[in-house]
Formats: sequence, structure tokens, C-alpha cells
Amino acid sequence: MMGLLSISMFSPNAFSQQQPGAASGEGVTTESFQDWEVRCQRNAEGPTPCAMVQMVTQPDSDQPLMQVILDYPPQIDDPVMSFFVPLGVRLAAGLQLSVDNGEPVQFPYQVCLEQGCRADVPIEPSMLQQLRSGSTATLSMIGPRGDRIDLDISLIGFTDASTRIAPLVSGTFPD
Repeated sequence: MMGLLSISMFSPNAFSQQQPGAASGEGVTTESFQDWEVRCQRNAEGPTPCAMVQMVTQPDSDQPLMQVILDYPPQIDDPVMSFFVPLGVRLAAGLQLSVDNGEPVQFPYQVCLEQGCRADVPIEPSMLQQLRSGSTATLSMIGPRGDRIDLDISLIGFTDASTRIAPLVSGTFPD
């Protein structure tokens, strides 16, 4: 079944035009926080927005399965977590996110394109605290045959990475 979720075109840049912080090149800084990477885009005209990213791969082959991004969109106080998953899932069922087998949060897909599907979930302060204190988050979806598929997301380094990208009280981002 996991073969259906494996997609060769899923690379860290597969959604680079849609994902904040996924650009590479001049003005982009990258920092590693264990299992998370923080990407910041230098902006001469304003704050330096940053996003934290994790690529979830198949354990036996390192084949990319999903990309997870947490960032603070403009004019929104709380962060948003975005999931980029492959095609071949049942859309009507949506997705569920849970931390350390806790109560799941249900949310819908936003859009599906040739590269895969995107789903965003606002992260309330209580969920952010769960993610920071947890060890593993699980994203659950329904496969094409109606079976539940669980993808684990490591939370090792999540606290430091999320602290690094958090806007300061003044509304600016750390340099």
C-alpha cells in the first residue's frame, strides 16, 4: 500500500512555488534543528519570514512521502501547519493530526495539483504546546481502498525550530 503513496517527483522543491521558505538561492538562510530545517528568506523591505520544514520519507527506502511546513502567515497570530501529500488518497475524509496518540484534529484538503495535495491546519496555542512537548505527531488519511494510512512526523527539534520562527512581540521575525 505504501507504494501507492510513494511518488518519485516528490522532492524538497516539488512545491517550491507554493510553499513559504522553500525557495533556494540568494537571500535564503537554512538552519537545522535535529529533524526540522528552518528556512528564512531575507527581505530588505520588511521582516525576515521563516518557515520550518520536515520531509517525511519511507523508512526502508528514504522515498519522500510528505512534506510538513509550519509558518506564520502575514496578518495571522497563530502558526499554520501545511501538509503536502501525494495523490491517491480519499479527499472527502480529510486528514487527522494527533500528537502522541492524543485526541486528533480533523481538517480538509485545500487543493490537489499534479504534484500532490495540500492541506493546512491552523495551530492553536494548545496544539502548539502539545507539539512542543510531544515526541511524535501522526497524520492520518484514507487510502484509495478505504484503508487508514498513518504517517509519523518526528517532533525532535520542533520546540527549538518553532521558537526560532516565531514572530517577536513587535510583529517582526528574528534575524
